[in-house]
Amino acid sequence: MKPIFTKILEGSEIATFATKEVCQPFFSTEFHFHSACQMTYIVQSDGKRIIGDSIDSFSTDELTFVGPDLPHVWHNDSSNQDSTGLSRSMALYVEPKLLLAVLGQLFKTHKIEAFLTASKRGLLFRGETKQRLKHKLEQIVHLDYGFKKTILLLEILELLITTDEYEYLSSPGYTHNYSSTDNEKIDRIFKFVFNNFTKEIPLDQVATLANMSKHSFCRYFKSRTQKTFVQFVNEVRVSESCRLITENKLQITNIAFACGFNSLSNFNKIFKSIKGITPSRYRSHIQR
Repeated sequence: MKPIFTKILEGSEIATFATKEVCQPFFSTEFHFHSACQMTYIVQSDGKRIIGDSIDSFSTDELTFVGPDLPHVWHNDSSNQDSTGLSRSMALYVEPKLLLAVLGQLFKTHKIEAFLTASKRGLLFRGETKQRLKHKLEQIVHLDYGFKKTILLLEILELLITTDEYEYLSSPGYTHNYSSTDNEKIDRIFKFVFNNFTKEIPLDQVATLANMSKHSFCRYFKSRTQKTFVQFVNEVRVSESCRLITENKLQITNIAFACGFNSLSNFNKIFKSIKGITPSRYRSHIQR
């Protein structure tokens, strides 16, 4: 799979960092990557996201940091909109090589380098650090480029390199292996699964979507994503089940069928293989 390579900071007033605020009916970017690091705060929205080989749900008040050249996408559709009908996010983009070159003239940057290395797996922030980061991100997004904006960038960096209030998203050994012709095809497959995982997804239907035979498609998908197609679909379904379990509005059996599983026993088996515990135990843990 080759996500699209994009040059986030090209054309910006300065080359080292940039900010962006998005407010639109729904998120549906293409699966892509870029040399800049990206810190994203979801002000309002929910849906599915992929960061490296991590497949999960996202929701309002989530803050992530995506390292350089790590493929990612956030996706929802009109059915994910809340009563306001809008999806909102704020983002900070930083070119790591340029940042290190600039700051290296002022002080030793080994702590920043260590953080950037860690961020290549993608990071999800929590606790007091998330609250402080999102406050500073809101400030920096709404400032024009200048001295105050640069000070805020340094304050954000200090928070990032001194906290342990985060968890890794991608697996330790994750690497991507892309060809130059796959971006549109794989993005189309991902979006199809995101929009249809609650029902049966026949393999021949997805293979047709990719203009391949079933056998060729299975080999193609595994070679690009490092997952079988069935594994990918199951991870999407389990991520949605985790969201529903957290909401605590439905019984486990109802959640299983709402997420596209054909039996409770199959749901329990697959959930445990992915999360390491049963759905019931998962619910017990989050209710403590």
